Amino acid sequence: MDAAVEVPVELGALAARALAAGDALGALRVAGPFGGPHALALRGIALAQMGAYPEARAALERAALAFAAAGEERARARASAALGEIALAQRELGEAQRQLVEAGDALERAGDLTNAAWARLGAARAALLEGRVAEAERALAAAEATVTGDAPVFTRAALALARAELHARLVRASSARRAAEQAAAWARASGHPQLIAETERFLRAHDEPVARVIRGGREELARLADVEALVAAEGRVVVDSLRRRVLDGGAARADLSRRPVLFAMLEALARAHPAAIASADLARAAFGVRTVNESHRRRLRVEVGRLRAALGGTGVVRALGNAYRWELGAGVELVLLGPLDPGNAGAICALLADGAAWSAPAIGAALCKSTRTVQRALSELVLARAVEVSGSGPSRRYARPRAALSIASQMLLLGLALPG
Repeated sequence: MDAAVEVPVELGALAARALAAGDALGALRVAGPFGGPHALALRGIALAQMGAYPEARAALERAALAFAAAGEERARARASAALGEIALAQRELGEAQRQLVEAGDALERAGDLTNAAWARLGAARAALLEGRVAEAERALAAAEATVTGDAPVFTRAALALARAELHARLVRASSARRAAEQAAAWARASGHPQLIAETERFLRAHDEPVARVIRGGREELARLADVEALVAAEGRVVVDSLRRRVLDGGAARADLSRRPVLFAMLEALARAHPAAIASADLARAAFGVRTVNESHRRRLRVEVGRLRAALGGTGVVRALGNAYRWELGAGVELVLLGPLDPGNAGAICALLADGAAWSAPAIGAALCKSTRTVQRALSELVLARAVEVSGSGPSRRYARPRAALSIASQMLLLGLALPG
């Protein structure tokens, strides 16, 4: 067949259904012999599902330009949304969110509500991966509001699964389980094996330990429901190392997610509580140095002042000569909530558990750590064969070995190929 001939409508719909069923190779067999922007877009989405992102991006960029030149706004918006999904899968989060928000608005204007919902779902995912939970919740609400009653069951399942993940991030265990169970029911109704497997994986993980709790000198593992009960209790201050925040009686009192020095100090004070910690030890924890000099001591005094202001009255950080102590009210219990695997390596492995490939700068942004710190930990993980590396230079990516494709990356591309 002449490669310049555009794919016929009925064959394009057949290729789209193959993509929606997870059969990327089948879609390529149908669209492969044809040319034109529609065939290019189908091939681009199929290649993206297979993880061939550079080739997928090139095909979709050519398709988007051709659609724009022909005045086909709806098709151009779909191609742009697919490019945003590729950026999301490669963890180029800022670019992904920008493209997906713009594409979602364009698709809604064009009357393509199902794909508008998919694009906004991708934008919510990008915000959630960067730790911007409130922004993710707004984007997900916009995606859900876009969906009509006759939306494909596959779309409803993906939205419900995203809602479950959002509730899990907000430590709402019961709400997360209800959303995941609804997602699993819709996934089974859709018959898509990969989506079914992803919802079942979420439900299994929901009942597994997610954190380590330290209180009264004892450590124990906690499930999400245990953490929810822990942070909601009155008369208890929780230092949450997972999100770098302080909760008092279930209410967030201090968000230190973007202030790593202050949180490092607070964590050191919490570990020492109710005893004091020497100034030199606090400086080492805060600044990551081995030898403390006078400059560090002066800076420590400044940072302690900032920490007192950030805590907003949740206890008092008191100076005791050459030591500091975090003093809480009478009868207040202090609990430290930490990751299952402490240290940079454990945090990175947890982040890579979604199966996607991340760049070192994106990992650093998500974990609030410098790129250099992340690269050192990644080097050790690569040597230990716990992480695989691909590409070079700006295209260098890290992923878990033989990780299964997940709803957090390739699965979102399926909605953009649905016919109509």
